[in-house]
Amino acid sequence: MRAADRPLGGLDLTGIDWVIAGGESGPDHRPPRPGVGSGDPGQLRKRVGSVFFKQWGGRTPKAGGRELDGRVWDEMPARAGAAA
Repeated sequence: MRAADRPLGGLDLTGIDWVIAGGESGPDHRPPRPGVGSGDPGQLRKRVGSVFFKQWGGRTPKAGGRELDGRVWDEMPARAGAAA
């Protein structure tokens, strides 16, 4: 199994506060496979704080859309020094 095909469940995410995921785009893109790589974004968010899902991918970047598990994940971590 390729690293990109493994769920993130067992990965040590210590010190990671933002995960950016998404499929490939362009003429030689590989088809995305739902459930592979990103795992459950809600559970991942609990571990890292912020999740940004760029795209499903396809021939063009917008071909597959950005919705994952019924929503658009466009979170960004808080900026250092910003008021909470």
